[in-house]
Order: sequence, then structure tokens, then C-alpha cells
Amino acid sequence: MPKTSATMRGFLICWFLGWALFILVGILQPVAGDGLGQFGMEAHRRAGTADMVNTIHSYWQNIGVYDRATWSLVVDLLFITAFSIGGVLGGLLLRQNMHANIRRVGLLAIVAHIVFAVSDYAETISQLIQMVDGMGSDSLANIAAFARPIKIQSFLIAVAAIVIGFIASKIIARKTEA
Repeated sequence: MPKTSATMRGFLICWFLGWALFILVGILQPVAGDGLGQFGMEAHRRAGTADMVNTIHSYWQNIGVYDRATWSLVVDLLFITAFSIGGVLGGLLLRQNMHANIRRVGLLAIVAHIVFAVSDYAETISQLIQMVDGMGSDSLANIAAFARPIKIQSFLIAVAAIVIGFIASKIIARKTEA
């Protein structure tokens, strides 16, 4: 059995720990399916104004999910960290490939995971500060709302780059062995 590199172990541990934390965040976050209607976590991310954030906070306090929402943001920070470190390590592994296109996909994975980390940290930290303060802030709500679409697009690109890069490298390796 071939020896697994430290970078590969780091990638596997961090990236898949990130996915496990992602699932936990999904379990903890108040969502529209909890009977929150328009006042789920997505509404908090998109709020854009202190007044809307305060409305959501008040609603969450009244139905008893405020603490759960706060903890989901703390776990989200752990997810961002593990997932992004794992993704950068995965991109570095792809950058070691002999084929130029796989190396390019590796660079794309690295850049996408970094952009994801920066935008998701901006969104999540802005939300968490408002949760801990117990009140909305126009500037923090705007930061979260601005960062959200960047976070989503970079997340999709990051995941696709890792998956496509590793599948393509396996296919190319099998073809060269044959």
C-alpha cells in the first residue's frame, strides 16, 4: 500500500471534517422549515439593515432559538476554517500533478477556497457580532449581505475544482498506467 503524504492526510482530515461541521451547522441553524417562515438564518444573512436584523432577533428570542442560532455561527467558523484549510491542501496536491490542466484546477481550488474563507468569515463574523451584541448594525448587516453571494459562488467553484481535479487526476493516472 502506498504511503500517504502528510499533505494528503491533512487534506482528507480537514476537508471531510469541514463537511461534518457543515452538516452540524445545518442542524443547528434556525431555518424556514422550523416554522420560522421568512425569519430563518438565510434572512439574517440577507437582512442588510439593523432593523431587519433586530426583527429577526426578536422573533428568534420569542420562539426560543436565539442561542441555537448563535451556536450555529460559532460552529460555522470552525467549518470555514477546516474546510478552507483542507481545500487549500487539496489544491496544493493537485498542483503537484504532471499535467498542466490539473495544476490549473489545483490553483483554481486554492484561490476559490481562499475567497470562500474570506467572504464567509466576513459574513459569519458580522452575523455573530450582531448576535452577541443582541442588536443589529447597519454596517455589519451590509457586510454580511454583500459577502453572501461571493461566498456562495466561491464555495461552488471550490467544491467543483476539488472534485473535478481529483477525478481527472485518477482518470489520467489510469490511462497512463494502461
